[in-house]
Amino acid sequence: MNTPETGGSPGPATMEERVHRLEVQADALAEAIEVLTRGLEGGPMAEPRNRHVEEAARRAHELLLLARSVPPDRP
Repeated sequence: MNTPETGGSPGPATMEERVHRLEVQADALAEAIEVLTRGLEGGPMAEPRNRHVEEAARRAHELLLLARSVPPDRP
């Protein structure tokens, strides 16, 4: 059997399965990060908190939105 461990490359079905699994995991990770950033971002009526944390959360949220706006066929 050709696998990366034996020096061969995986078959097309195996590669497609691996890519799909990675895509699902990346989507789940992005969703978890988005939930965390929303929780850390300050709302307009929220008490003043650590501005550094809120700024980092806002930037992370912007990066997630930007990543989702890139068409799938572009790297």
